[in-house]
Amino acid sequence: MSCPMGEDRGFASESALVSPGRVVAWRRWRLCPDPSGLPLLGSAHMHHIWSSRTLQANCDPSRTWSYRLACGDDDSHEAPAPGCRCGIYAYSTAEWARPMGPGVWAHGRVLMGGPMFLTDNGYRAREATIDGPLGLTIECVGGDDLYSPTRCFESPVILKHNTKTYFPVCSKHHNAPVHVAVDGSRTIGEFLEGAAFLAFQLETFISTPS
Repeated sequence: MSCPMGEDRGFASESALVSPGRVVAWRRWRLCPDPSGLPLLGSAHMHHIWSSRTLQANCDPSRTWSYRLACGDDDSHEAPAPGCRCGIYAYSTAEWARPMGPGVWAHGRVLMGGPMFLTDNGYRAREATIDGPLGLTIECVGGDDLYSPTRCFESPVILKHNTKTYFPVCSKHHNAPVHVAVDGSRTIGEFLEGAAFLAFQLETFISTPS
């Protein structure tokens, strides 16, 4: 399965990149639950699952006009295309790909291939392959609730989840998240067992937080 990936910060302007081979880059992913609560590797800004180590992008003609601003009447083209945001995004440095805050994140190196564009801080390409182990971060979401609006760096003990995302919480934020529907929960140990199986499916290794 393939689909366009979401635009991220640092990709505002771009120019054509001519590359005879693959380019090393870095990405971050948001881990999200399957219907049973086991982890899947999801894109950071689009609800799309990486079900294999290599992903190829296709443009979705149903996307909004702002997504396809310069495409005109061309409703079918191969990704990536100039004037459209379709394609797989990645950063040129590992530092840019670090997780963004509370939640469950993975980050690691990818090999970008196919036609691609060089952006301000990375690449937009047709294909990406996970290349090496993925780092994993699990940060309590309790600091984001209405009653404690600062980040919490206590170690989470439970991962609550709904159909779209995980909500790690530490012992003092056991009531978080506030005003969010929760369908179930898993212990950290249960989650890490699921992450190990996910890594096996993706032919890689996931480094668990110390």
